[in-house]
Amino acid sequence: MSAKIIPIQEWLKTFRSAADELARTSLRFDPKSVPARGEESSEPGAYIAILSPHNAVHLGISASPPECRALARALLGLRQDEVLSDRDVVDGLSEVMNILAGKVKASMAGRDGQLHLGLPMYVKDPIRAGKESEAVSAEAKLGPVDCTLRVYRRQRAA
Repeated sequence: MSAKIIPIQEWLKTFRSAADELARTSLRFDPKSVPARGEESSEPGAYIAILSPHNAVHLGISASPPECRALARALLGLRQDEVLSDRDVVDGLSEVMNILAGKVKASMAGRDGQLHLGLPMYVKDPIRAGKESEAVSAEAKLGPVDCTLRVYRRQRAA
């Protein structure tokens, strides 16, 4: 198999499909808990690298703090009135990202069979792409949760 550089838009399209599938099949949202958009300006998220000798990208999912909490609750199948610590939110969002990245990796394996996953990383604000990076993002809705899917990669020298 001859692996080639996969266009960044294809990563985003595959990421979006994985997120749609996860929301439909694995996340259980409490119907009584639609997250309210807060006044907060922070947008925490979880990120993970997918790497091979030919492709290296970082995928990320970010949302407002109440929406991150709703995603963690949905992953754990918790109701709104059940206790969820801040650590559980970090772990839950990181695990959502881990599952999504695994789905993306599996989908892209036919294009590049040498892909490996890194470990998820939680950050309090979205990662910003620098001058030497390219980035694409898309707004997505996972159940009642509005979030942003992000794909970054360092541009290759011409």
